[in-house]
Amino acid sequence: MAENNINTPQLQNSLEDEQVLRLSDILGLIWNHKGWYIISLLICMAIAAFYLYKTPKIYSRSEKLIIDETTQNSMVRNLTSFSGGYSRYYSGSSIDNELAAFVSPDLMEKVVERLGLETKYVDQQFLREREMYRNSPVEMQIAGDRPVFPFSFILTKTGKESFELKEFRLAGQPAEGKFKGNLKDTLDTPAGKLIFAPTKQIDSWKNDISISWLPARSRGKGYCGRLSAGLSNKQSSVVVLTMQDVYPSRAEVVLSTLLDIYNEDWVEMKNTSARNTSVFINERLSYIERELGGIESNIKDYKQSHQITDVASNANMMLQQSTNYAQQAFEIEKRIEVARYIRQWINDPAHSEDLIPANMAADVGNVGSQIAEYNAALLERNRLLPMSSESNPMIKNINSNLDAIKVAINRSIDNLIATLDIQRQKIVGQENRVLSRLSSTSGQQLEIASMDRQQKVKEQLYIFLLQKREENELQSLLTVGNTRLIQKPSGSGAPISPNRMMILLVAALLGLGLPFAYFYLRNVLDNTVKGRSDVSRLSVPFLAEIPQLGKKRRHLVRENRFDQSNTRILVESGKRDMINEAFRVLRTNLDLMIHTSTETSKVIMVTSFNPNAGKTFTILNLAASMALKGSKVIIVDTDLRKATLSKALQKNTTGVAAFLSGKSGHIREHVSNISENLDLLSVGSIPPNPAELLVSDRFREMIEHLKEDYDYVFLDCPPVDVVADTSIIAPKADITIFIIRAGLFDKRALAYVEQLYADKKYNRMALIVNGVETYKSKSGYGYGYGYGYGYGYGYGYGYGYGNESDGKKAKAKA
Repeated sequence: MAENNINTPQLQNSLEDEQVLRLSDILGLIWNHKGWYIISLLICMAIAAFYLYKTPKIYSRSEKLIIDETTQNSMVRNLTSFSGGYSRYYSGSSIDNELAAFVSPDLMEKVVERLGLETKYVDQQFLREREMYRNSPVEMQIAGDRPVFPFSFILTKTGKESFELKEFRLAGQPAEGKFKGNLKDTLDTPAGKLIFAPTKQIDSWKNDISISWLPARSRGKGYCGRLSAGLSNKQSSVVVLTMQDVYPSRAEVVLSTLLDIYNEDWVEMKNTSARNTSVFINERLSYIERELGGIESNIKDYKQSHQITDVASNANMMLQQSTNYAQQAFEIEKRIEVARYIRQWINDPAHSEDLIPANMAADVGNVGSQIAEYNAALLERNRLLPMSSESNPMIKNINSNLDAIKVAINRSIDNLIATLDIQRQKIVGQENRVLSRLSSTSGQQLEIASMDRQQKVKEQLYIFLLQKREENELQSLLTVGNTRLIQKPSGSGAPISPNRMMILLVAALLGLGLPFAYFYLRNVLDNTVKGRSDVSRLSVPFLAEIPQLGKKRRHLVRENRFDQSNTRILVESGKRDMINEAFRVLRTNLDLMIHTSTETSKVIMVTSFNPNAGKTFTILNLAASMALKGSKVIIVDTDLRKATLSKALQKNTTGVAAFLSGKSGHIREHVSNISENLDLLSVGSIPPNPAELLVSDRFREMIEHLKEDYDYVFLDCPPVDVVADTSIIAPKADITIFIIRAGLFDKRALAYVEQLYADKKYNRMALIVNGVETYKSKSGYGYGYGYGYGYGYGYGYGYGYGNESDGKKAKAKA
């Protein structure tokens, strides 16, 4: 007993090993359910085809360009040299900032406005929608001011030139009223006055058209979502702009327009400094013109009043010296004047956000480099501010640097003015000494010289400003965009999505994989016995497999209840269908088991481990097959609690219960005939004390009488461990046959079966697997587990369909 208990865990491990599927199991899993695979494949492929039909094709277009970084890098170097802390925001390439500018909604908003993409036309086709671009049969035009809120509607054709607007929505809310009109007419709607003009495709208008209008900024955000900007590789400065769209032509136009507007904005930003300088110079020219006109008028009036016509020749030399000093003083005075102008410009609150005139920087010495730094920082701030906010650390740092540069410029200008003033005073002193020698000359001549000097100073300053204005205008005309296009928008003619081959492949895989996964998981989660292979490792003798009665199940959910209406005799002489041959094999194996024993084996008990295992059906047809070979056979219904066999054969009038209770004197009085050589001893009335009747001496006496009259006595018993009846009957039986129902008996209980056999609790125990699913093969019908690994001896007899009519008759009776 101890040895047998030790072997039980080993049996459990071997049963778990059998859960692993072999290649033949997988092939059987596919072949035996091929119908479901075909249905699943067709459904998945149909879904994939509908998805491809419904989903619009997306195309990709790309353009390549190079950004000139000379100006940006110069700006970064100047700012970095001014403030060491500021440089940490410029550690990367300035191209990253330009990439962000390309995908900014502000830039795309201008593109949408220029191309007129605020209106979207969608063709309402059968079970799908298709956006239209330049192929819409009508074009919507807005008469008057542009609407403030977005709106949408469905345009339905009601006549040759008439239409109706349905489902009108303004700002997401439905609008009341009906809107009907004709082409080219002005139609009043909640969104304003609309005109619908026919296009060249007007004759192709058949379906409804969904029209929606969004403000340029909102529509631009949608296009920004389909736009990407990046570098061609890490080592290259080539920028790649990629646009995805259902219309490749629209993607190309958007990319081209995007680059044009970007260059225009760049030139506009660069020309800001030139415009500010031009304003400054024009203001100074107007002022100097007024001063110069006044000096000339004073000279004219003075000479006329004093009747002066020429300069005394004796003062030429001193006047020449005075002129030289005056020239030097002029140069210094000019620089002081320019410095004062710049300081006045900087400190003027009206110009706090404007660039400092850069063209004047050459006349203020080292202040010019600081002005260049200030202008560069201000330009960078103005370029980054639209894409950020004043609270951004980078903007704050630039503002701090601008204030610091402005303070430094003011300090430098003050120092410069002080230095120049000292130089001017020294030169003026020298000039005064020369003029003192001329004091003896005519005071009138001295006055004229003073006015001439003022006139020359103003004239030279006026000419200087005119020259700077021309230089500034020339510089603004030479300003161009900072990009160079190296590849026009282009791309493949094939769409990038949906990926037709990939979708069909995934659909095919799902179509085949889903049923496979279902049947595989059903097998993995199903721990029930399927056929002989599941009990092959038991030590218990195996008699036969009984195939599933009737047609092969076509449903996905396995039925485990046994149909009691099939409890009838199907084994008949001359029949060679699958059921008959299965019971003939069972009969042969049982005869071998009986004849190999030296003991007399007439009493055969048939029971099961579970209800609904089909033991009554099995014992009835097994007994009939024994009777066909000429042996006298009787079936005793010892299930005194249910009398299943007796009720199924409708012969439950009197029987075992009456004999065991002493109401009848001889057992032969209760025997009824079923067929030739086959009798039945039914239960009769259900007794209230079946266990007590079975332990009585009359039950042993009944068995002895039956053994004298019959070659085989089959006892139909209740399932074991359900009631005590089977254990009481067991000692009276020579052979015990256990019926295991395929699809009902749990494999984990096989260890218990092995233990019962090892304990010898039942005499000459044997097993039958009932309800094994059948499958069709080239050689005929066979049965085994649905994977197809049922044993080869299982019944693919080679009879083919020669006895198909017999099989159909048998099934019809079933």
